[in-house]
Amino acid sequence: MAESENCFFEVKIEDILKKHTRDGRLQAYLSLLTLENEKINLVSRETSAADLKRLIAESLVPFEKFELESINNFLDIGSGGGLPAIPIIITKNPAQTILIERRNKKASALKRISLELRIKPSIIEKTFEDIVFDKTFDLITVRLVRLSGPILKKISEILSHSAVFIYYGAFQSSKCPRELSYTIYSYATGDDSPAKAFTIFKKI
Repeated sequence: MAESENCFFEVKIEDILKKHTRDGRLQAYLSLLTLENEKINLVSRETSAADLKRLIAESLVPFEKFELESINNFLDIGSGGGLPAIPIIITKNPAQTILIERRNKKASALKRISLELRIKPSIIEKTFEDIVFDKTFDLITVRLVRLSGPILKKISEILSHSAVFIYYGAFQSSKCPRELSYTIYSYATGDDSPAKAFTIFKKI
């Protein structure tokens, strides 16, 4: 059952970037993502540099609403060009990370970007539903993947107790596994961009 579906707040993109920019790696990621996007359609080729900066910042917006003291096992499903996973890896430094990207070209781009940034996620080129996991995760993220009932059920099964799953969208189904609670947050960035939403699920 949802804890609340009407949590709204405002955030400034530059403030988020300033807060999390410590060693220049977010800027380095922006440059690498721009270069890779010219070769492979990781993000729409019409996406401007300002839009990419906003997408990087928006990857970190949910952490304005909760904080994990440490992240041992992090899983990102449908990683694409690394949003939101790479900004999270750079700023939160999880001990172990798995990125799932079934498309070979995008997975190869993720490997090149990771090598340049000196991060070492495991990148799996399979569909999430086809993978058998031998561990649980204390942070799971999903962006631009439809959150179907079977996917959410599998996520709930591999989410550690008291762990967090961030869905970068508004959860719109009435069917949620009863071991999960969730809160939907809407936010505005103060520019011309429309209001957006994310959902934080917690294992109870």
